[in-house]
Amino acid sequence: MEVSDGQSPAEEVNNRVYVAVGRDVRESKSTLSWALENFGGDFRIIHVHQPRQLNPSPRLSYGSGSRNPQELARQEMESILDEYIHMCIQAEVPAQKRYVETQDIGKGIVELIEHHAITKLVMGAAANRRYFEGMQLTSTKAKFVNQHAHSSCHIWFVCNGHQIYSREGDLNTFDMDITPSVLPGSSGVESGLQNVRSPLGSVHSGSNSSEVEDDLSSVRYERVERSNYISGPNSLREYEGYSQNQSYTGMLKALEDIYNEQLRVRKDLEESLVIEKEAFEELRNRHQELEMLYEDALEANSELLANRMSEPSGPHGQGFVSEFSWYELEEATDSFNRSLKIEEGEYGSTYKGSLHHTQVAIKMMRPCYYHQEVQLVTKSRHPNLVTLIGVSPDATALIYEYLPNGSLEDQLSTRDTSNHLSWQTRIRICADICAALMFLHSCYGIVHGDLKPGNILLDSNFAAKVTNFGLRSAPSHSPTTGELSFASDVYSFGNVLLRLVTGRSALNLDEVMQNALDVGNLSAVLDPTAGHWPFEQATELAHLALSCRDIDSDNRPDLGSQVWPVLERMRTHCEASLSGQSSPEEPSQPPPHFICPIS
Repeated sequence: MEVSDGQSPAEEVNNRVYVAVGRDVRESKSTLSWALENFGGDFRIIHVHQPRQLNPSPRLSYGSGSRNPQELARQEMESILDEYIHMCIQAEVPAQKRYVETQDIGKGIVELIEHHAITKLVMGAAANRRYFEGMQLTSTKAKFVNQHAHSSCHIWFVCNGHQIYSREGDLNTFDMDITPSVLPGSSGVESGLQNVRSPLGSVHSGSNSSEVEDDLSSVRYERVERSNYISGPNSLREYEGYSQNQSYTGMLKALEDIYNEQLRVRKDLEESLVIEKEAFEELRNRHQELEMLYEDALEANSELLANRMSEPSGPHGQGFVSEFSWYELEEATDSFNRSLKIEEGEYGSTYKGSLHHTQVAIKMMRPCYYHQEVQLVTKSRHPNLVTLIGVSPDATALIYEYLPNGSLEDQLSTRDTSNHLSWQTRIRICADICAALMFLHSCYGIVHGDLKPGNILLDSNFAAKVTNFGLRSAPSHSPTTGELSFASDVYSFGNVLLRLVTGRSALNLDEVMQNALDVGNLSAVLDPTAGHWPFEQATELAHLALSCRDIDSDNRPDLGSQVWPVLERMRTHCEASLSGQSSPEEPSQPPPHFICPIS
């Protein structure tokens, strides 16, 4: 698109290509390279210089050995623009530089378009400089220029050497008048200047007799009123002084406006602070009143709550259940101290705590299990089920009685030989578990679903109490389908029996016990820490456990009619043997003087 000698001044201006560049030569180099590859002819390198903000104090002065920082910044900017000019020279393309001084780059480019009647502009388009297929305009200044530039300007937006968007220009909206004084050979004061009209007004640009110029290369376009723009080589010194004075005046005015705005904002903040302080005082007084009321109510109800917590449940399990707040639980557990955590299970974390001088177990439930367990345990009251004392809807927690001997799993896994469960206690535990399962199955149709030693707790007398029951309710169903059922509880109960008899882990216990019975060597698998097992009872208990573990659910025994009678008979025998034990030195009958004569 090189310009021929026969072109008119207007055509020459129209064919001129302007390339917007920034301070970072590496970033803008790809934009200029793209323009040089796709266009020829006359180039103009345009730039928006952002002057430094100076303190316009009258005391500010610069010695003879130092220069104004503004001038140093301009000199650095000129050096940067010279690098772009050098690129054009290497490409054998004539080029000149133009720039404007303003803080807003987008507005500065729009000003340059208006001032120089630019109809062809190439500029960067992406803030991050990373090109990808189908990318859009991401640079804020590119979006601003695309929206506000004069409609006669055709703009190519480039990212990393790739055109990503092009805005067509409408030259029908372009208006340029070349007066006779502009043409070569004309005379007068405005000789050598062309008058370019844009929608924002008239701007003068310098030219010489051999080339139509949009302005003189040495003239800087400051952000001053358009009527104050000065052109011509004889006006440069006056223009620079005027521009500098205008810059300081504008800065003073801007600082004054900022100061007044800060005063207004500070006044608003002080007024808001007074209002907020009054509201805070009112809230604090109200909070203190509520705290006093809460303490009075807590003290008045403390004794009543403690008494109700100790009341036994009714015949149908509808005993009193207290309700506790989050703060009470936090105080009871010393802010949920980790040293007080009893266990971390599937359904939540359990802490040991003290409520109203009573030791309790506080179970912090996961929300998905909370309401279901509350409904089950409030209606399911039985001596061999863990007793519910209270609830905390705020904390989704349940408060149970505290059982000091922990779980059956703890007892079977302990290495303390001085505190092992005797065989009599183990038979009683079997009977307790069976009684709890019969109650859940027959009275409420509840399937425990997770019966194991870890969910069987022991009180101070080693009575067994079942917990974590009621995952779902279901009729008797074969566990081979993968569904929970009454039969699956019987299967799990058989495993607990084997654990109590052998004291071993659950791995392959069925096979181990069956082999021992087949070879007549049951004593080899009995837990020696339980004491001397009676052979008949141990054998009967082993066969009962294996029948509960039958793979066919139809062959498993019924708890009420087949399992319970056996365990009840064993428990009665154990109690009788314990009560009948006496030392040889003790007489079998009381002395005669202790017997009532009437009897």
